[in-house]
Amino acid sequence: MSGEPPELGLDLLGIEAETFAATPTLNLRIGLRRLDGGPVQCVLLTTTVTIAAARRDYDDAERDRLTGVFGEPDLWERSLHGLTWARVGATVPTFRGETEVTLALPCGHDMQVAADRYLHALGGGDVPLDLTFNGTVFYPGEDGKLRTGQIPWHHEATGALPVQAWRDLMGRYYGTARWLRLDDDCFGRLSAYRARRAHTSFDDTVDELLRRAEALREEEEEWTA
Repeated sequence: MSGEPPELGLDLLGIEAETFAATPTLNLRIGLRRLDGGPVQCVLLTTTVTIAAARRDYDDAERDRLTGVFGEPDLWERSLHGLTWARVGATVPTFRGETEVTLALPCGHDMQVAADRYLHALGGGDVPLDLTFNGTVFYPGEDGKLRTGQIPWHHEATGALPVQAWRDLMGRYYGTARWLRLDDDCFGRLSAYRARRAHTSFDDTVDELLRRAEALREEEEEWTA
């Protein structure tokens, strides 16, 4: 056994919805192995999960919905980039040869977050994922003393999450509702408008405002035609 830190292999083994979490969560099953089969005392692992948006095709409806994320489709050659979803930390306990660890990937519902907007915009297919790993590995040296080494950045894994699996998970927690975050002033004005119009729900309020805005846009287009 050399004095160098052991080389590790890391793989994405599967993605599964967590059944009992308080918020929508996907479990990423990560396989770790020490390539020479020796012992590992502990691994402090950080995993960055990125949506590899450029690795899939999009239909016209998806392109239209993704304009707010990447800009107009004719600019996507430059703007279609990866979206960081989350950074997840985990402590991997003692193992020899190989083991498996589960990472909890939170699924948000915030339409101001690019990754959430991207996921909501997809109609089907798969979400391509890139995982990069770094952290610290603790291992016994040749003299039996505990040593540490850094996990180099070249450790990566790829995978795919079915869009329907993500939709099923979100639907289980939120149904058909979608959350829109507003600051106090904007929410106050919207709430006052709802009261003046005697709407029974904010859905009715926003729907009316959208219909009025669309009618105004159509009138402007007629004047400029």
